[in-house]
Amino acid sequence: MDDRARVAHLLRRFGLGAGKTELDIFAPLGVDGAISRLINYESVPEQFPATAWEFMAYEDGKYQLDPPQVTGWWALRMLLSQRPLEQRLTLLWHDHFSVSGEKVFDAPMMLQYLEVLRQNASGDFRKLLHQVSRTPALLFYLDTHLSTKFKPNENFARELLELFTLGQGNYSEKDIQEAARAFTGWSIHYGGIGLENDFDALRQNAAKEGHSIFSFCEVPDLHDPGEKLILGQRGNFTGGEVLDITLAHAASPKFIAAKLVNWLVGESATAALVDKIAAQLRKDEYQFRPSLRFIAESPEFWSENTIRKNAKSPVDFTVALFRQFGVGDVLRQLRGKPGDPVRKEIKDISLGLGFLMSQQGLLLLYPPNVGGWEWGKAWITSTNMTSRWGHAKIVFQGDDPNRPIAAWIGQRVLKEFNGAIVDGFLDIFDGDPTPEQRAVLKGIADKHGKSALSDKDRASELFVELGTALFAMPSYQMC
Repeated sequence: MDDRARVAHLLRRFGLGAGKTELDIFAPLGVDGAISRLINYESVPEQFPATAWEFMAYEDGKYQLDPPQVTGWWALRMLLSQRPLEQRLTLLWHDHFSVSGEKVFDAPMMLQYLEVLRQNASGDFRKLLHQVSRTPALLFYLDTHLSTKFKPNENFARELLELFTLGQGNYSEKDIQEAARAFTGWSIHYGGIGLENDFDALRQNAAKEGHSIFSFCEVPDLHDPGEKLILGQRGNFTGGEVLDITLAHAASPKFIAAKLVNWLVGESATAALVDKIAAQLRKDEYQFRPSLRFIAESPEFWSENTIRKNAKSPVDFTVALFRQFGVGDVLRQLRGKPGDPVRKEIKDISLGLGFLMSQQGLLLLYPPNVGGWEWGKAWITSTNMTSRWGHAKIVFQGDDPNRPIAAWIGQRVLKEFNGAIVDGFLDIFDGDPTPEQRAVLKGIADKHGKSALSDKDRASELFVELGTALFAMPSYQMC
């Protein structure tokens, strides 16, 4: 495997797809340089042209403040960001600290939660845990704001121990009950207290200033200050102290290490690699970047059992496909002036991208339950396969009679591949068919001919047929 192929593998796992557009950026850096650029992404301009508030804004100055707006904005960010690992890790922590817009009705609350995940995505798990635990979205989702010393609610304490830090088998029901007492008094402050404005007006006014009307607060009179026994430690613990107690437990680094390794390596990950990353996290006091590099340089990551052996999630399939079109610069220009509401054409693309992923069972910010989504081979279903091969007609034909994507790809194949249809199509869209499958694609290309590339309607027919065949191939479902 040459360096370009190795960088492609790296982009499939640490990025958002490995088509020609991204490979032309990362491959000249070499493998080590590509690893550094992906992991140290804060030094890379994101080139993302819109805030969530601009995305939610109408032309009349009002805001649409329901969570699907943040979903669309995040899908757009995944499509355009030049920091793909930042977005991939944000998705990991969204799945880990699962919160759904199905219950959390307020878009600004969901945005605040999402930004905490993003800002800490590759940083310090201790800081991430402390900050996300205090987001109104997570408090509301797990009913922590209803928990008082008179009636402790155990939801957050249970998820903290089972899903966030330790994993099953490393705590008792008594630990949950005692930890729940420590979090009593953690609540949500409503910014409308003492004001006469109605609820919607308050939300609109807050949106104009770029914030939510909900924030974290502690109510001392509702907190249980008594002695507690949690994970073998005794004291008058507060909620923050309990978070640190869980992180100090021997099971915590291994639990977090397993999440990272499984996310980036997949089903071929070994127990030995998990143990090494757990030790690295202990050594680095939960700083992620050294562990990310360790994974990217590990023999397990470069094993034949890893390369193109992970089932693609809807993000791996659909977001990667849209990034492979190579139209990021066009969309940034189409966006319009910074500060203005995002144009309808851009919103339609982003909401459509979110819709195509939702057809495969993943709607951003709407996980199915507190445990998040099922990953790996769970994504390979007959419903998802039907949706995926249907992408070809949606993107290469669509409703626009100008067939913009088909025309664009046709010109790319002509200019960048001298009209070699199959080679160009596979390189642009990161296909790796068997010889028999390649012969099928060549038969389709020969039927339409090179001249089809210069005619938008004929190019559309060509790419719909090629895309349908490629997107249905078993090999194309793996990354």
